[in-house]
Amino acid sequence: MVTTFYLPTKIIFGSGCVARLGAEVRRLGKRAVLVTGSHSARQTGLLDKVTRDLESNGLEVCIFDKVVSNPRASTVDEGARLVCQKGVDLIIGLGGGSAMDTAKCMALASSGGKPIWDYYIGAEDIEVVEPLLPLVLVPTVAASGSEADNAAVITNWETHEKRVLFSPAFFSKVSIVDPELTLTLPQKPTVQGGVDIFCHVGECYITTERTSPLTDGILETVMKLVVETLPRTLSKLDDIEFRTKLSWASTIACSPVRHLGSGAGYLTLHGIELSLSGYYDIAHGDGLAALLPAWMRYTFPVRQERFNSLGRNVFGETDGIAAVEGWLDKVGMKLNLRTLGIEPQRIEEIADCAIRTAPWLSKHPNLLDAPAVAQIYRDSY
Repeated sequence: MVTTFYLPTKIIFGSGCVARLGAEVRRLGKRAVLVTGSHSARQTGLLDKVTRDLESNGLEVCIFDKVVSNPRASTVDEGARLVCQKGVDLIIGLGGGSAMDTAKCMALASSGGKPIWDYYIGAEDIEVVEPLLPLVLVPTVAASGSEADNAAVITNWETHEKRVLFSPAFFSKVSIVDPELTLTLPQKPTVQGGVDIFCHVGECYITTERTSPLTDGILETVMKLVVETLPRTLSKLDDIEFRTKLSWASTIACSPVRHLGSGAGYLTLHGIELSLSGYYDIAHGDGLAALLPAWMRYTFPVRQERFNSLGRNVFGETDGIAAVEGWLDKVGMKLNLRTLGIEPQRIEEIADCAIRTAPWLSKHPNLLDAPAVAQIYRDSY
């Protein structure tokens, strides 16, 4: 089997390295739009700090601070219009996965003048003008790993469809991963991010069609890092050592590194969660945590040995499913769909949406059609 490793992003990692943002950005452009949310970056003073750094390095800065969780296609289109109006030549995403994915999609939508959703549904008349504006990403949450991958997740709130698009253009030119930026993150988004990191590698570990010692080693190490570090972080949120470990795990978990050795599978749990957060606007990490036990039990008959390996090599236990459930309980993430407000009468509708919007569900090791997805939802209720 031939493997191609492609990661064109320059990753700068380390405590305090956000101070290098302006120096890096001035090599890429002169007029930047800074994409972020409306609250946290302002409240912590980070937005002002970053803006001053950029301006002191000779950049004109326009701020687009309308990003929300489960980012909307309509927000991307508004941002893309701003990009064209202001004539910017660089896009910076500052925040969690929502801000970074919005920045990626603004670069794409501004290139061809079409709504971003046209790209997601494969409309035939879309045009992409190359090259796209360069991207610089600065994560403030250890979770999505968007700073080191070529994917972006966007929600069409009118249709309740939440889709993923992959494009080489979504790789940033530079990503600055400063664990200090996560020190002010409250407990809830910290633990939600930790579950997301674990699932990014855990799903690939379980669903792989072929095992590889190298890939297993990478995935097991990342999972073990999260399993051991997340509870400690929750007990001491301002510990830079713990935050650094989670930031490394986040960046590696979604990057092409996890595919080295050709032993990684598919994010099928993610596929069935996206529909839930597209309908109900719940936190992605909460949805994953609620679905994970039922997804594991459904998959167990065809991946028993992988769950056994997970238990032994990550948790030091014999029962991988019980170990994961115990960990979720330990970090306060043993959730269910009932408490998340999911309406049982809509389960079949949401399951149909999952099959329609996440075609990679067909790669799951046992049949994952709409009735099977609906049953996982019911078992998670």
